[in-house]
Amino acid sequence: MPIATSLVAALFASPAFAAGAAAPVATTYTSVPPMIVNVSSAPNISGSLVSRLLAETDAMWRGSGFTFVWRRATREGVPYARTSEAIPSLASTLRVVIGNETVPSRDGTVPLGWIRFEDGETPQQEIYLSYASVGTLMAVARDVVGQVDHMTLNQRETLSARALGRALAHELGHYLLASKTHTKDGLMKASRTAAELFALEGRGFQIEPSQRQLMAARLRREALIVSR
Repeated sequence: MPIATSLVAALFASPAFAAGAAAPVATTYTSVPPMIVNVSSAPNISGSLVSRLLAETDAMWRGSGFTFVWRRATREGVPYARTSEAIPSLASTLRVVIGNETVPSRDGTVPLGWIRFEDGETPQQEIYLSYASVGTLMAVARDVVGQVDHMTLNQRETLSARALGRALAHELGHYLLASKTHTKDGLMKASRTAAELFALEGRGFQIEPSQRQLMAARLRREALIVSR
């Protein structure tokens, strides 16, 4: 039975909306090969929301030395981002699906995204993000984000993409670490308040140096296998 690990959000979160929080600190690292990720979304999810979501994930990883090439399954067939053909990159084995599935909330939390592990050590090659769950979170976190019914479409998309992009950044950490382990703080912290997820700038999503080393080693091994 696959075991799912997920980033969960507190339904009744801190009312303080940290709109001016500090973004992840950029640190200069030796880069690793870009990682190709295939992205698909349900029909009710706009292309602009997906673009914003992926940009938010990029922002969370900025300065870490890791980059992602998002290959989106769109009507136009145009990927979100490209890299030069001269730059070696990893095979496109990881998938991100943005849809309307949910998993039961418990202990006052709701999972926004998850990745499953087959044997406790091997992550499946799919990350799922729940658009329905972020809608639930926004509805109950009105003290943080305001009245959803009074928002413009652009405002709702901005907030939804912000939270889902940070959830995706977290799940990518599980995939790259090949581990279900959570930490007390940083990118791999298991539970987040609504204020942390919806804040204008991300706070507390930093990648620890030891985690970065493990992720980089794994990507370099995979790149070596792909290049053979």
